[in-house]
Amino acid sequence: MKLRGEVEVDEAYAPVGCKGEERARPRRRGGGRRRGRSAAQKKPFFVLVERGSRHPLFLAERDVSSKTVAKVLLGRVERGSVVYTDEFRGYGHVGRLGYAHFSVRHSGGVFAVGPVHVNGAESRNWHLRAFLFFKRGISAKLAGFYAAAASAFVRLYAEASLAACHWIVEVTRHVA
Repeated sequence: MKLRGEVEVDEAYAPVGCKGEERARPRRRGGGRRRGRSAAQKKPFFVLVERGSRHPLFLAERDVSSKTVAKVLLGRVERGSVVYTDEFRGYGHVGRLGYAHFSVRHSGGVFAVGPVHVNGAESRNWHLRAFLFFKRGISAKLAGFYAAAASAFVRLYAEASLAACHWIVEVTRHVA
């Protein structure tokens, strides 16, 4: 599935671990907490959303380097498309890949300048986190599967029309 036109790209981090695997030694009490927003136990997920579409694409990757960003964009977005990102340094070379690139500088308190924003992708980050929250932890080895499942979940359930939600409420009301 290749996205085209105007595409918003953002990254999100979700906690991953060794779920389903035997541990060599018992887990430490306190979970090995670190100060700040440590990414040691978190996996990066890319969120790609074509503007005008309600279908996000979630991708789990090893890191968020510029090489990984290039691989994700070249594999999932048609060249010549307009790509909107935030100012994260991994997106610095997007314009050299054959895309028109515009970014928003969140660190300066700017979240939208006319049509330049990534609010659609950032709101889909919430859908990803909500989907993963109910799994009570995911395995780092199966993060790609969970990313694909979250994409399908959002397409089928989270982005359903309001009429469908009313229908579900009516059906459950008559069942109870």
